[in-house]
Amino acid sequence: MIDITKLPRDKAGLCSEVTVLDVDKDIKVKYTLVTSEEVDVAKGLISTSSPIGRSLLGRQVGDEVRIQIPDGLRVMEIVELKTIHDLTPGELTKE
Repeated sequence: MIDITKLPRDKAGLCSEVTVLDVDKDIKVKYTLVTSEEVDVAKGLISTSSPIGRSLLGRQVGDEVRIQIPDGLRVMEIVELKTIHDLTPGELTKE
């Protein structure tokens, strides 16, 4: 069980929806940070322990992150953030 009172309200954490702008490709991508058991990359559900997930944790809108992935270095800017505290119950249970 997760104590949501311990999850940040203004920074990316577990269950946060984070929209990033891939600076090099000029495209926006939305990720939801989840546990490793819930990962579904096709749906944008990425683990907090993945390279992208780790780099987004604790970040805020406007932050630029550099992520080393197998294809090379990606630079992303966080353009939108919804924490678990901002999401409605329907958004938390969507599939």
